[in-house]
Amino acid sequence: MIDVNKKLNDLVDKVTEHFEIDIKQNSRERNLVMARGAFFWLARNTTKISLSKIGAAVGRDHASVLHTLKNIDYWLKYDDIFNSQFESLKTIVLNEFKRPKLTAETMLYKYNSMIIENDMLKKEIKKLKK
Repeated sequence: MIDVNKKLNDLVDKVTEHFEIDIKQNSRERNLVMARGAFFWLARNTTKISLSKIGAAVGRDHASVLHTLKNIDYWLKYDDIFNSQFESLKTIVLNEFKRPKLTAETMLYKYNSMIIENDMLKKEIKKLKK
């Protein structure tokens, strides 16, 4: 299992590099807040990590993450430059999640494994009902 902190730090590094600004800074500068918002959105939508941990990765609390996530749609709608930067970063990050295509043999093997597992679970349920 991938370490939560490593995953968040990797994402922080990608956002920092892409927007060319350190999102861990303690500032309310517009460009920084928007870049941090991109990080919050990506972390929230690509991981199952809590808002508290996402915020802590850049020195913020869960309420800041929530507030930013509520505003990011507005920023994307009305700021074309941010929208362009965010969409290109989102494409880069989300492309890492694409799975390789499965061969027919692999799919058949997985299907058969699930049928066997299903049968085993049915037997276990019958035992428990007795």
